[in-house]
Amino acid sequence: MKSERKADGRIPEPIPVGLDDGYAAVKVAFMKDGKIRMFSVPSRARMGLVGIGTIDSSGTSPVGGYRTEGINYTVSPDIEGEETRVPDYNVSPLARVLSHHALVKAGFGGKPVRLASGLPPNDLYDADLVRRKIESFAVPVERLDGGESPAIADHRVYPQGVVAVVDWLYDGVSVREQRYPVGVVDIGGQTTDLSVILPPESPGGAFRVDREKTVSFSGYGVLSAMSILRKKLIRHFGLDEISTSLTSEALRTGIVRLFGKESAIQELRDEAISEVSSQIATRVRSVLGKGTSLDAVLFVGGGSRVFSGLAGSYPNALVPENPEFANARGMLKILTMEKK
Repeated sequence: MKSERKADGRIPEPIPVGLDDGYAAVKVAFMKDGKIRMFSVPSRARMGLVGIGTIDSSGTSPVGGYRTEGINYTVSPDIEGEETRVPDYNVSPLARVLSHHALVKAGFGGKPVRLASGLPPNDLYDADLVRRKIESFAVPVERLDGGESPAIADHRVYPQGVVAVVDWLYDGVSVREQRYPVGVVDIGGQTTDLSVILPPESPGGAFRVDREKTVSFSGYGVLSAMSILRKKLIRHFGLDEISTSLTSEALRTGIVRLFGKESAIQELRDEAISEVSSQIATRVRSVLGKGTSLDAVLFVGGGSRVFSGLAGSYPNALVPENPEFANARGMLKILTMEKK
């Protein structure tokens, strides 16, 4: 991978980037003009070159086409992507391609980056998994539109619950002191990750994870609600199939456009959300209880928007602005703090 060079031939200093490579979307956070910028792309890609979208100047490769390990991939929000809810997704070529695509679309093509990504808190104790993720991201990804890929100069992996707390405590100038435990409910595409972050043992010390109250529940997230809603829409409208993009839009808006006509499906949407929300609520309560001893319960991840009613069960609940970017922002903030 080539990288931009300054006029004197020197390679620019790597740019800090926080990246949350989720099952439903890849979220990116970075600094520009002194402010945190956020960008995301749906996690939709498949092997092979799908003939959609713009053709590059050579007339041969669709934009959004990539090659890694000798295999071609197409990334687009308009295709039926391969299933991301598979074991070891975060160390797969599919995740690698999607993450590189998000970096490219965010403007980092050909630029060196200091990357921070995440894993569920308990997975950080699996040194082999952390190593595999770093090694996977280091495998070259070639752009088939003729452009340059990002150059990953450094890659660090952090626990997602901890970085969400960092995002909450650090305003970019100073870090507020954490004196009491904080619960984190991170609702993503495929999993709901629960964790309790304990305050440092001494001022300026490291955050601690209460491992007894750190659990990942697989199969409870935004994609679960989408699967239920998809079945309801197929049955309700007598369809053979409905695309992921249409289902995603229906889940977000309560409206679906079929046969050139918009239909309100709010009741079906609410039923799908309620079914998964009640399952998540049971699991949150099993780990955090009523949250009485917690200073706050942070609800983050893209699912905190979809399942917004969950926060109402906790008087000390906090939902940050743009909660789906909390992990990416937290990782970026750690990188910027380290630099300072």
